[in-house]
Amino acid sequence: MNQIQAAAIQFPVSMDVRRNVATLESLLLRLPSGALAVAPEGSLSGYMPEPGFVKNLDHDATRTAIDTMKSLCRQRGVHLIAGACVLESGNWLNSSFYFGPDGEQARYDKINLAQSERETFVPGDTLPVFDLHVNGEPVRVGIQMCREIRYPEQWRALASQGAQVIAYVNNAVGSKRGDALWRAHMISRAAETQRFVIGANNAAADQTCPTMIVAPSGEPLAEVRPGVEDVAVASLSLQEVSDWVLAQSRDDVVRVTLAE
Repeated sequence: MNQIQAAAIQFPVSMDVRRNVATLESLLLRLPSGALAVAPEGSLSGYMPEPGFVKNLDHDATRTAIDTMKSLCRQRGVHLIAGACVLESGNWLNSSFYFGPDGEQARYDKINLAQSERETFVPGDTLPVFDLHVNGEPVRVGIQMCREIRYPEQWRALASQGAQVIAYVNNAVGSKRGDALWRAHMISRAAETQRFVIGANNAAADQTCPTMIVAPSGEPLAEVRPGVEDVAVASLSLQEVSDWVLAQSRDDVVRVTLAE
């Protein structure tokens, strides 16, 4: 069938890691076994768009949250991609973790940091694509985070590596431009790469990017209302993924090159 179940999870991301984990766990329990779920940036650590917020992070709680999600995904038979800020070898990384139903684990480190993050975090330097098996279907998944929606070359790099689904792990709140611009970005990234996008944002009073799932055509398949705790669920037909648009790019005039 080449079809998988996808879920974009929206909830209020606070600095209380235990509360975040409890909420995320309750929402994961609503998903069918085998689903591929995406949760917001900072879900497992807490996150604030302010310089130096990491001094308020609870390292032990974050480690426990990561272990809890790994265990829960095994118990529930689901796949989860969720954000966490972690301290590794003295460096802060803003990362997205993947947990699989068979104990698999992987990580993407955000390469294009927000202005408020640059004095605190070390940027990642790779754009990996992960090979998963979702309900028996082989699926190639890439990850992007928050402001990386503004850099289409990164999304194209993932597509050129064979990503079929791009998980968009987000914490976009407080933008004066509002929801319309971010929505347009999400739809554009899906349509121009002809990939599925599963985008999960922080539920906040000033939320400025939708939590939604977008088809390779650019059509929104499912969406959560801003500011509420909920899950958007959709069935993804992987045969809709195509290289038809990218194959016609004028690389003889403009070339996007992947660094080796």
